[in-house]
Amino acid sequence: MNSDKLITAKAHDWARAAMKNNSCSFYDFFDPAGCEKISDIIKEYSEIECSFYGGYDYAERKMLSVYPKGYEPSEDEYAISILSFKKNGDITHRDVLGSLMGLGISREKTGDIIFGDEDNFIILKENIADYVLMNLTRIGNSEVCLEKIDAYKIDAKEPEGKELDVIVASMRADGIISAAFKISRSLSLQYIKAERVKINHELLTKQAKELKEGDMVSVRGKGRMEIIKEAGKTKKGNIKLTVKRYV
Repeated sequence: MNSDKLITAKAHDWARAAMKNNSCSFYDFFDPAGCEKISDIIKEYSEIECSFYGGYDYAERKMLSVYPKGYEPSEDEYAISILSFKKNGDITHRDVLGSLMGLGISREKTGDIIFGDEDNFIILKENIADYVLMNLTRIGNSEVCLEKIDAYKIDAKEPEGKELDVIVASMRADGIISAAFKISRSLSLQYIKAERVKINHELLTKQAKELKEGDMVSVRGKGRMEIIKEAGKTKKGNIKLTVKRYV
């Protein structure tokens, strides 16, 4: 069963469990695409609702809660812990994920991994925090000393971005990627074929896919950008777009 079908099946199970038990339950962390898919499924159940929380403002990966309509859990009810360690320029996001996987911690058990100015942070489910705290002593080639902290101590800033005006012939993904990231059309096609591009956190497989306002585009190795708005057309009929490149 692929991941989409598995999430769909589980979401129906979680909704039915909330109806049967008339109680609120908390589950794993999901990326934005997973959160959206689950929300759409839960909406099919008139007596059930869901919410997501990632431990801090601007969280990308969030923990799911499913509950009877009319009850919404507070942020304090989410069983989330935050571990921190001192910033080390040699440690990468991939290093942290690899070290957690080495301890048997799957991705859905962890939220965001944040690199701050002085400290780095790992958000994860509360029931595995002590295990990670005791056993994660090395990340990559560096020794680390973890400590558990409160959420208000997270050094996380709103993502910075720069707005750019670009002109494209159409709303095709390959053309917009080329214009926004200032790369050739052929290179944007290579990135798509190499499975390095995601639209709204889902892998892009069709280069001719039409994009729209609000879409978030991620190109591995180049960064992220968001389509802010269509700003009309040129005299030649090309489309003027405002996009935001995140740094």
